[in-house]
Amino acid sequence: MILQHSTMAQEELLMVIWAIWHARNELVWREKSLSAAEVILLARVVLNQWRNAQQRRMGSLFVPSGSNIDLEHWVKPVMGKIKVNVDGAIFANDRKFGAAGVARDHDGRFIEAFTVLLEGCVDSVIAEVVGVKEALSWIKRHQWGRVDVETDSLVVVQAVRGSVFIPSPFGQHVSACRTLLASLPLVTINFVKRSVNKAAHCLARSSCLYSDRIFSESTAPADLLSIVMVESSF
Repeated sequence: MILQHSTMAQEELLMVIWAIWHARNELVWREKSLSAAEVILLARVVLNQWRNAQQRRMGSLFVPSGSNIDLEHWVKPVMGKIKVNVDGAIFANDRKFGAAGVARDHDGRFIEAFTVLLEGCVDSVIAEVVGVKEALSWIKRHQWGRVDVETDSLVVVQAVRGSVFIPSPFGQHVSACRTLLASLPLVTINFVKRSVNKAAHCLARSSCLYSDRIFSESTAPADLLSIVMVESSF
């Protein structure tokens, strides 16, 4: 049956099959549920990245270059860099969603963190991309130079680092992220596993309690500082 389709249709079908398989693994191994819309979006974004890679004879099929896919825990940035971890959270019962970012230096020391809380029932990918957008704006306001941004949303990283136009609310946020990144030449965005993103995940889940806040080390929640302390020893 597949052979009866054009090459392009075959590629699209196979990528959707891969995206379904990926979504199943996300649910089983990381307890992270993807909606049908997110699965299709992932398939489209990755397929376009793959096609671009074939044309340029470079790049990775599924994971963007520079992403720390093999890491199982948070790692300090190199000397002179700041690392910002970002995550989103959905609060369906309250019809809200939030996001958080945590910045640390090359010694693993806490610099600052933020939370945002917004109204609306959205897919998790929207919360994730809003988190990245807020983090990039935060970095720009601070005029930080060399920064590594990490998120556990592969869909967001693929979309932001790509060039494909996405005609949707998600695509609007992606475009905003691309514009911000263009003005921050020393900032990179990479994909990491959930286990690497514990600090941001913890704070994002608390964004319903600490809405629209900026935290210093003296005001940050104790559970967040506990994670930062443990991870600074790695």
